[in-house]
Amino acid sequence: MTRTLQIGLALMGLAACGMAKGEEPAANANLKPTTGSRAAATPATRSLPIGTTIGVTIDETITSRNNQAGETVTSTVDSDLKDAAGRIVIPAGSVLALTIVEITPAKNKSKEDGTLVLQVSSVRVRDRSYPLTGEITSLSHTLKGRGVTAGEVEKVAVGTAVGAVAGRIIGGNAKGTIIGGAIGAAGGTVVAVHTASRDVVVSAGTPVGITLTGPITVASP
Repeated sequence: MTRTLQIGLALMGLAACGMAKGEEPAANANLKPTTGSRAAATPATRSLPIGTTIGVTIDETITSRNNQAGETVTSTVDSDLKDAAGRIVIPAGSVLALTIVEITPAKNKSKEDGTLVLQVSSVRVRDRSYPLTGEITSLSHTLKGRGVTAGEVEKVAVGTAVGAVAGRIIGGNAKGTIIGGAIGAAGGTVVAVHTASRDVVVSAGTPVGITLTGPITVASP
């Protein structure tokens, strides 16, 4: 009986060890799905597709009198931009950069408008900058007359002076040349007023409409 009891106890001990060892994989197996489900619940990125519309407001005045091609101007995103799941991709207040590609005034009174070409370049989201491609679909601007600038008067005066000198050489009449020069100067001022440049101006606070021509993906917060 003693030997039988010892064998029975030994078998029970082995069974207990087997159960303890078997529990370990089960516990580990339960941990893996939990970790995987957490990763799936928090995507690493968020995206906006082509065709998304963005409303921004110009931060600083753009004018063909002071700005040049190649400069960057900033604008502020008006409202939160969300993906299909309703998650914010680009928050309101993000800074969107625009590059001036071309800017010229209307160079005379007969020219209807000047030229301003802006290119969407990037957007800053949570202290990180992302390249952005888009088409500007709406942008209001005005034309502001420069008046007769010193440069324009000088150009006309040079032409008048040349005419006066030529008159003196050809006609040999000093009095007539002086009168002719005076009349020419007066007429030249009229011409300068007629050809005075008008600057393209986009004032700070102007709304701009943008449509994405390429998708954008940003890191999740």
